Amino acid sequence: MANQQLLDYIKQQLQQEISKEQIKSSLMTNGWQAQDIDKAFSFVSNPASQSSPVPPPAQTISSLPGATAIFDQAWTIYKSRLGTFLGVMAIPMLIMVVLLGVLAGGGLLGVGLFSSKFAAGGIGLLILLAILFFVIIFISQTWGQTALLYAVKDSQERIGVMESYRRGWHKIFSYWWVGLLAGFITLGGFLLLIVPGIIFATWFSLAVFILIAEDLKGMNALLKSKEYVKGKWGGVFWRFFFIGVISLIISLVPVLVFSLLKIPFGSEISRFIIGLFLTPLVMTYSFLVYSNLKALKGEIAFAPTGGKKAAFIFVGILGILLIPTILFSTVFLSLGSAREKARDARRQADIRQIQVGLELYYDDNSGKYPFSLNELSPKYLPSTLVDPSTNQPYQYQLKPSGTDYQVCAQLESTKAQKCVTSQF
Repeated sequence: MANQQLLDYIKQQLQQEISKEQIKSSLMTNGWQAQDIDKAFSFVSNPASQSSPVPPPAQTISSLPGATAIFDQAWTIYKSRLGTFLGVMAIPMLIMVVLLGVLAGGGLLGVGLFSSKFAAGGIGLLILLAILFFVIIFISQTWGQTALLYAVKDSQERIGVMESYRRGWHKIFSYWWVGLLAGFITLGGFLLLIVPGIIFATWFSLAVFILIAEDLKGMNALLKSKEYVKGKWGGVFWRFFFIGVISLIISLVPVLVFSLLKIPFGSEISRFIIGLFLTPLVMTYSFLVYSNLKALKGEIAFAPTGGKKAAFIFVGILGILLIPTILFSTVFLSLGSAREKARDARRQADIRQIQVGLELYYDDNSGKYPFSLNELSPKYLPSTLVDPSTNQPYQYQLKPSGTDYQVCAQLESTKAQKCVTSQF
């Protein structure tokens, strides 16, 4: 449905001399319907022809419900849909138990595989079976998660277990990819600084729900999640912190019971019970956070730039590579040239940390960067980062516009200068 945000976005793009076809293509890529876009263009080109500029949204709320209110709503849905939720959760768990049992059970197959006559071929076959079983378990677990999301999302339709799996099948790879991107970017944030990791985790907490409900994939899902959270970060963080504490308390109950009773395989059984019963409740609660936030924000005209995507992708790559790079540089290389490269690696990591801090400052301060790097401490950087050899701050230059900067470090190994800017 067209709204004021869509109209404002189209007007802004037209003022920048972007063609109607490009604007429409971008909006459709990000989930807008063609008829809504055409109506918006019609009003922008001839506002007098419309009796009302924008019809009111079908469902709006004035504020985000509290954590307990969302939990009560989730509990109501959970109780009414418990049978379907348990059915969805049970299938991948049973597949995993059966396959692990077959792999570890031995019996006549194990005797044949490890007999002296077929030992070499048997071990190879067992490795292939292990890989195959792992792939099947991975697919079934991911499919189970997408099916559960559809069971939650379409609760009003009261779809069953098989229908949930049918709808979830086409989202397996996309779900895996969104989760992988969010995980590595959040990890990169934690490796750079703990605070950005927490911020990233909250920004991207709605991505999988956007994938299912709005069919946005990859970085588009992550960046639209950030747009929904924008301006409500504290409230969203608190609501997820709340359900995290509730989950921890609930999880401790079966663990303590099985521990006190000293039941064999008690920890494995407790994990099975927790996953079976608790996961649907947490997923329902989390989806309600998303749906209420979407109702509060309304439709968002969303067209992410390549620069923003590249910035977060870099942080994700950093999350993958930073630890082994540092270990390799500092532990295994002890010669002078290796020390130089290690210090250069730190310098490059430092200016990337500063870049992340500057972008976080930019988001919180109405699109302006600080006059000095000292302004980043302690909220965005725990302390001012300095060159490992000279102990001097890195070179920071803010352009007169206040919306562009340059941070540079002098590398030892190549004698070159490495710089980052707001243009990534």
